[in-house]
Amino acid sequence: MSGASTPVSGEILSAAAKRLGGQQSQRGGGGGGGMRLEDEIQVTVQIAEIIARQRYIMSLCKALMAFGAPTHRLEEYMQMTAKVLEVDSQFLYFPGCMIMSFDDPSTRTTEVKLVRVAQGINLQKLANTHRIYKNVVHDVIGVEEAIQELQEIQNKPPRFNKWIVVLVYGLASATVGPFAFNARPIDMPIIFFNGCLLGLMQQVLAPKSALYSNVFEVTAAVLTSFLARAFGSIPKAMVDGKRQWLFCFSAIAQSSIALILPGFLVLCSSLELQSHQIVAGSIRIVYAIVYSLFLGYGITVGTTIYGLMDGSAVSDIQCPKAGAFKNPYVQRFPFVALMTVWLLIINQGKWKQLPVMTTIAMAGYITNYFSTKRLGSNSQVANTVGAFTIGIMGNLYSRLWHGHAATAILPAIFVLVPSGLAASGSLITGVASADQIRHNISTPGSTSQPGAGLSTNSSVWTLAVGMVQVAIGITVGLFIAALVVYPYGKRRSGLFSF
Repeated sequence: MSGASTPVSGEILSAAAKRLGGQQSQRGGGGGGGMRLEDEIQVTVQIAEIIARQRYIMSLCKALMAFGAPTHRLEEYMQMTAKVLEVDSQFLYFPGCMIMSFDDPSTRTTEVKLVRVAQGINLQKLANTHRIYKNVVHDVIGVEEAIQELQEIQNKPPRFNKWIVVLVYGLASATVGPFAFNARPIDMPIIFFNGCLLGLMQQVLAPKSALYSNVFEVTAAVLTSFLARAFGSIPKAMVDGKRQWLFCFSAIAQSSIALILPGFLVLCSSLELQSHQIVAGSIRIVYAIVYSLFLGYGITVGTTIYGLMDGSAVSDIQCPKAGAFKNPYVQRFPFVALMTVWLLIINQGKWKQLPVMTTIAMAGYITNYFSTKRLGSNSQVANTVGAFTIGIMGNLYSRLWHGHAATAILPAIFVLVPSGLAASGSLITGVASADQIRHNISTPGSTSQPGAGLSTNSSVWTLAVGMVQVAIGITVGLFIAALVVYPYGKRRSGLFSF
């Protein structure tokens, strides 16, 4: 947080107390000096209270941004808090920072503060921050106590060790494979290995090197897609004159990067644009699209490199039927419940919220699954139906049982994103361009025809477009659900949900 330096309110109050004690010891002298000193002390105490309220607003904003609060409602939370605390202020949110101006009508001055935070997700700390926010808004605790509690939350170490999170990355990647990308049991150990590799790069290597963190997404996509095509190209016995493969290339490639898909990023940008926050939404959606292009580029490069090394590399983007799960429901529903457990650990959630998270995620996925079967390739409508179910259940959990809707809904949204992308088939389209490049190199005298690069460009763009389509479907469903459960909003504390 930056801005003009202000004394801590406790120091001001202690100074005022000393002056008051001095005044009482000298009261025998009489005169108007005592009254003037009392007025001065009263003004000092009032200033200390105002500064404490401003410090609380800045601390609350910092915590909400750092722990994954709904970004399209951040300005609303700040305005609600300022209104309750009687602080004359205005707020402007940009991705990663909040600009605050505190006005003083008596002196006609304005103090501008900039709160800048690296945004992340921590479901346990987010729920605790929301509890403090509600307690202050409803006059249960004072701002000084709230500031101290927020400081304790921010200084608390993560609930789960990063090496546990790396292991869970592998488990989550293996779990997402069957229900989102038709992975078979034989593919899951390979997906687990790739997922652990991804977790190691994100949790251990990227924080240690600022330079590597800039290229983390591309290197992760290149490495995992290269390994996926390498394992997928292991041949099996011939059946009816057709070569069979031991592992499913497309399931391994897609499941391995499912946890770094920018689903939450695109969803936040869509929610901001839907809420008419043009500046924040536009900035974030452009970044999310470019991020998706990086991932699509990485998949294309990884598959192309292995295709150049192995002339008989696999090009099938459908998983073979042999060895697949016999029952489609067994293949999907138990793994969705397991995925919720892994998402809770990755996002540092509370165990007591697991039953609610699992119920909401299962309900959202089941409605999405049957809607997709009914509507076919139109996955946007299916995503809207799934998100509407999630939103209704999450908001009812908040309204009837006074639970925390945002943390309960988030894992369910993370389950919907890879499912929607799998339905649109946008993740694995880089194989066609990889085969085209190999054909151009292996065929003597072949030259690029006009428009030959079109398929490469379109394959990279397909992932970005698919991400936006999925997010738009989820956004509409969440907004309609919030409207149904809270038709007039929440008057005092603001709606703490997506």
